[in-house]
Amino acid sequence: MLWYPDESFVIQVHEEMLKKYGGYPGFERGINLFNVVLAEVKASRGTIYRKAAIFLKRIVFVRIFQDGNHRTAYEVTDTFLRMNGGGIKITDKQKIIRLIKDINQYSIEQVEDWLENGKVP
Repeated sequence: MLWYPDESFVIQVHEEMLKKYGGYPGFERGINLFNVVLAEVKASRGTIYRKAAIFLKRIVFVRIFQDGNHRTAYEVTDTFLRMNGGGIKITDKQKIIRLIKDINQYSIEQVEDWLENGKVP
């Protein structure tokens, strides 16, 4: 059975990201959008890497928070993979930042391949 984050986990991660890196607190569009993302992830019949790619892209896209959506999405995705026996294969921080900042340019399949194999699109 897979582990999935819940709303309180996402809020906690976001608060930790703000403490660590700074930024503006509060919601832009609201935590209820996380449940939409979570439903999409759970409905995916793909591997944990497919599900993680959906988490990463969609949390950034739906703009739950005023600030820190990219960092929060990355940490939630990384935790999801680790809790389910996987992990992000690339460790180069600059490449990670670059891909996440440009995440909307990439397909779910490209993000999945990046997460699973470390191939930078």
